[in-house]
Amino acid sequence: MDPEAYKAYLKQQYSHEVRPLQSVNDVISAFQKKLDIVETELSESESIFLKMAMINYIYVHIKNPITSNLGNFNFISYEVVNNEKSEPYYKHMRISSGNERILVIIEPQLNEITSNCEELKVDMFIERGIDTSHVKQATDEYFAYLMLFDSRNENH
Repeated sequence: MDPEAYKAYLKQQYSHEVRPLQSVNDVISAFQKKLDIVETELSESESIFLKMAMINYIYVHIKNPITSNLGNFNFISYEVVNNEKSEPYYKHMRISSGNERILVIIEPQLNEITSNCEELKVDMFIERGIDTSHVKQATDEYFAYLMLFDSRNENH
């Protein structure tokens, strides 16, 4: 499918599901109604994931004055409790040992959220929404957001 046809397909298929941008704290609250998510500390091995997230945040927000001082970051870590509610996400990650867990990390000032579970990350990005200016202007960010719906449907 050529790019323009794919964009037209995405708009036709998913534009009714677009959500306005909300804060990462609102996303966590929404997911706490669906899953058991609790604030947690990271283990030494999990802190590598946080360091990678920090690098990504710095790169994405390089022009933001807050990133000039890493001390300004306020990362909050959450664990998705492994139970019936979260079973689909744990199955996708093929986690079988009790030592591994699904993490969600937010940085509220930058309104960023990530997870070590790709399926959960996609669902959270969809829940978070997109700035309406991207929708009105049909930006690349808008089509990337619509692609998340397509990706989610392929994986379910």
